[in-house]
Amino acid sequence: MSSLGTPHHPRPLHAMHHRPSHAEAARFKLGTLLWFAAITLLLVPMATLLDIPIAKWFANEPLPQWFGWILKGLLYYAHGTGITLILVGLLVFAPASRWHIPRLAVLAAGGGAISTLTKMFILRPRPHSLPLSNANNDHAWIWSFDWTLSHIADFETSSRAFPSAYLATATALTVGLWTLYPRAKWVFSALCFGTLLQRLYCGSHFLSDLFGSAAIGLSWSYVCYHPSLMGSLFEKLESDYKKPSSMRISNDEPDGKAIEQGEAEPPQEQAAEPVPTRRAA
Repeated sequence: MSSLGTPHHPRPLHAMHHRPSHAEAARFKLGTLLWFAAITLLLVPMATLLDIPIAKWFANEPLPQWFGWILKGLLYYAHGTGITLILVGLLVFAPASRWHIPRLAVLAAGGGAISTLTKMFILRPRPHSLPLSNANNDHAWIWSFDWTLSHIADFETSSRAFPSAYLATATALTVGLWTLYPRAKWVFSALCFGTLLQRLYCGSHFLSDLFGSAAIGLSWSYVCYHPSLMGSLFEKLESDYKKPSSMRISNDEPDGKAIEQGEAEPPQEQAAEPVPTRRAA
């Protein structure tokens, strides 16, 4: 009991802690995104030790044929056709999310473009171009860097393994869709993981290539969401799209004054009621 006679209820422990603001929570999520990018990049040399055994296992076609067809269909998630269908679907069936389409498009296109540029400097053969039946772990360390672009004349993305443009695109797109629709995050994650399996199944990439590709996709997502980088540009663009839908014109105002939704309209003055008068007796 307190000195005034009212019962004193102690504050719960969770109320005593500082509740993070929206900006602090956003910085935490961005920091987690950057940490995941760094971790996946550090896993590249460690995964190289498993590249040849995993590539041999998939080369023996241990999975049924119908599973390979499913994986091939999942690849459209990171293909230009599939991405276009996703963006058009958002525009048609989720018009409230239409202002997020530019960021999603840049996420997908940027992840693939950065991967293609990286391939110009890194010379690494694809698994299906190696004699995997006689390969050992030394074949996994066939890396060379063309910093001067002396081999740019014979550059072909289909002949170089590191990194995978498909998985970098799928990773960046998954981050964008996860942020937009967090309840469906496991669906997007499954589609991204299916893209990873398909690249291993068809012998186009080693496991280490895919870890590096995921690092590129996560890093590009960090760039597209950080407010000091491209995030502020997209936030301004999205806020400009929201303004027309969140404003309405009041018909009662002669100058057409706009009133924000949720804002109370100014009270209208009521006419004074006439005061009744008594008759003289």
